[in-house]
Amino acid sequence: MRKPSRYCVVVAAPLLLIFSAIFCPLFAEDASGGEKWIEGEVIVTYRGSDAQETLQQGASSADGGSARVFGSLSSASGNTVAVLRIPGKSTEELLKEFSADPNMISISPNYVIRLLLRTPNDPRFSEQWGLYNTGQSGGTGGADISAPQAWDLRTSALSDRVVAILDTGIAKNHEDLRANLWSGPGGSHGYDFVQNDDDPEDDHGHGTHVAGIIGAVGDNGSGVAGVAWNVKLMAVKMLDADGYGTSAMELAAYNWVLARKQAGVNIVAINASFGDSNPVQASKDAIETLGRNGILFIAAAGNDGANSDSTPSYPASYGLTNIISVAATDKNDRLTSYSNYGKNTVHLGAPGGDTGGGAGAILSTWTGYTPRAGDLFFDDMEQGKGNWITAAEGASQNLWDIIDTTRSGVPTKAWSDSPGRHYPHNQRTFLRLNRDIDLSGTSGESIMFGMQVRLDLESGSDFLVLQFSADGGATWRDMHSFTGGGDTWRAFITSVPPAFRTNRFRFGFRFESDSSNLIFRYAGVQIDDTGVGRAETSSYNRIAGTSMATPFVTGATALVASHFPNDGAATIRSRILNSVEKVDALRDKVSTGGRLDLYKALQTDSDIGDEDGVGGGCSLSSSPFALLLLLPLFIFPRRR
Repeated sequence: MRKPSRYCVVVAAPLLLIFSAIFCPLFAEDASGGEKWIEGEVIVTYRGSDAQETLQQGASSADGGSARVFGSLSSASGNTVAVLRIPGKSTEELLKEFSADPNMISISPNYVIRLLLRTPNDPRFSEQWGLYNTGQSGGTGGADISAPQAWDLRTSALSDRVVAILDTGIAKNHEDLRANLWSGPGGSHGYDFVQNDDDPEDDHGHGTHVAGIIGAVGDNGSGVAGVAWNVKLMAVKMLDADGYGTSAMELAAYNWVLARKQAGVNIVAINASFGDSNPVQASKDAIETLGRNGILFIAAAGNDGANSDSTPSYPASYGLTNIISVAATDKNDRLTSYSNYGKNTVHLGAPGGDTGGGAGAILSTWTGYTPRAGDLFFDDMEQGKGNWITAAEGASQNLWDIIDTTRSGVPTKAWSDSPGRHYPHNQRTFLRLNRDIDLSGTSGESIMFGMQVRLDLESGSDFLVLQFSADGGATWRDMHSFTGGGDTWRAFITSVPPAFRTNRFRFGFRFESDSSNLIFRYAGVQIDDTGVGRAETSSYNRIAGTSMATPFVTGATALVASHFPNDGAATIRSRILNSVEKVDALRDKVSTGGRLDLYKALQTDSDIGDEDGVGGGCSLSSSPFALLLLLPLFIFPRRR
C-alpha cells in the first residue's frame, strides 16, 4: 500500500580534518566561534606539477616552515596543490606575498571548518520516520523516502560499491555497523587525519550517526536499518572530538580518497556533512577532480536557515556537476527552520529532523564513553592525590590541588589549577598520572579517554592541553587543546590511538597562561571523573540537522548505483534528482522542488532526462557494475 506524498530532508554534519604531524595545530575550543583560519598557513595551487621544490624553498625561509603537497590531486590536475606553513608571518602577509607570483593559480587561508550539527538530547524513539512515516508521533503519513517500497526492489548495494564518509570517524565495533565497514590493506577501515594513523575511531558520535543512516545493517534483528542494508562504509576522519578541522585536512581527505579510487577501490560517493562560509578554490578543484573520477559528492546544504543562492555554504554551494546539495525536512514534509535552501544552489530535500528532539529527530547509531569504576582506569578524585603528580616549569607557581566543588548541583571533588583564586599569568604547570595503564592487549578495540572538565579561560590566550604518553611519561604528545569555556562543566572524550596502546600508557595535562590576563578575572580549570575504557558498541541516539538529511541521499546513491550497474555517475545523479516527490514546502526552495524518493529512483522506467538546472549532464566517468540478487522484502528493525 502506497502512502501519501513523501519528501527528503537534508542535514549537514561538518567534518574537520586534523593534519599530519607536520601541520598539527591543536584546535582551541571557543564558545564564541574561535578562529576563522590557522594563522601562518595557506592553501595554494601553483602552476605546473613539478613545483614542490620551489614551494619548499619558499616555506623553508622561516624556521619551522614546510610545504605539504597533495600528490594525487596535483597529478590529476597537472598543477601543484599544497598547504604551506610559514611561522612568523600572518596569513594576510602570506596571501599578499604569494598572490604576486604569476605562477600562483589560487591561494586561500587554511580555514577552520565545522560540523553543521543540531544535537538535542531527547528521549529515544525506535520509529525511523524518515524511512517509513505512518503519521506516528504527530507526523504526516508518507513524509519519508519511500523505503519500504524501494526495498521491494533492492535492499543492498553491490559488494564492491563503497561510500566514503568524511566526518568524525566511525565506531568500528558498533553492533549495527561493523559488518558493513570497508576493509583495506591490513584490515584498516579508512584513515584518521586527526591522529595521522589508520584507525579512524569516532570519538564524537556524529560520523557514526551518519554511517548508520547510510548503511546500518538491516534485517538483523538489532538496532536500526540503514538506507542500504549492506554497503561498504569507508571512514575518513577529518574532524576531531569537538567536530573541528581545517581546509588542509579537508584537502588531505580528498587526496586520500582520490588515491584509493585510482588504486581500484570503487568509491561511488562521498558523504560531506560539514561546511563553512568560506570558499577555497583548491577544495573546489579537488571536488571537481573527484567528479572526473566518477565520484558523486553529497553535501549538506547547511544549518543557518539561509538562502544559499545569496549566502552560500561550502562545499555544497560550489555549483559543480558532481555535487548534490541536500536540505532538511521534518516529519510533516516541511522545510526545517534551520535548513539552508536555494532555488538554484540546493537540489532536493531529505529527512533531517526537528531540533525539538524526541520522535521528530533522526534515530541512528551512536557511540560514546562515560568513565566509571571498573574501567581500565578510573579516578573520581574522591580518594585524594595518590594517582597524580604535579609540577611547574620556570617561574610558574604550582597551584594544582584537589578541591571540594559541585557538578550539576551535586558535591564532588576535582583537581583545580588555582584553588580559591583567579589563576595568574605567565604560568606553565602540569598535572599528570604517576602510574602506568596497560593497554597492550587492546588491539582492535575502541579505547577512549574521558573526563568531566570545567573551563573558565581567557579565550585564545590561555589553554589546558591534554597529553598522552606511550612510555611511562618519558615523552609526551599534545592531543587536544581547550580554551574559553564559560565556567561550565562538560563531558569530553577522545580515542586513544594505536600508537599509545602499550603497557606504559599515561595521560596528563599542561596548563599555560600568557601575560595578557592582567585583571585576574578567570577562574581556571577543574577536572573530575577521568577514565580510560571501552567505547559503547550498542548505542543509538536522535539528533537533527542537514547532516542527517545528507546520508539519506548518499545511501540512495549506493543503491541506485547497484540497481543500475552500467550507469555512470552523471546518470545516477539524474535518476535521484529527476525522481523526487514534489513537495509544496520545497517549491522555489530547492531546484527540483521535492525531496528524495528512493522508490521512484530505483524504478527502471524513471525519467532520467535532464531538467533545466536540475538533472545530470555532467561529464563523469562511468564504471561497469556486477549484478546482485535481490534480498527478501525488508522487515522493520526491532525496537530497542
